[in-house]
Amino acid sequence: MTRFKCLHCNGSQYRTSHFDVTRANPHGAKCIFCKSVVVQINTARIAYQSRPYAL
Repeated sequence: MTRFKCLHCNGSQYRTSHFDVTRANPHGAKCIFCKSVVVQINTARIAYQSRPYAL
């Protein structure tokens, strides 16, 4: 599952627009609170990296 998160205000609500698509923002997603670009959070990678390791 793909999720987006704002690094500026820590918000998770966003809007997408084809006018905001750039190389740095390929989804065109912006935070609805502070209007900054949101980043994509890969929950599968986070779950894999946070699993306990056997010693």
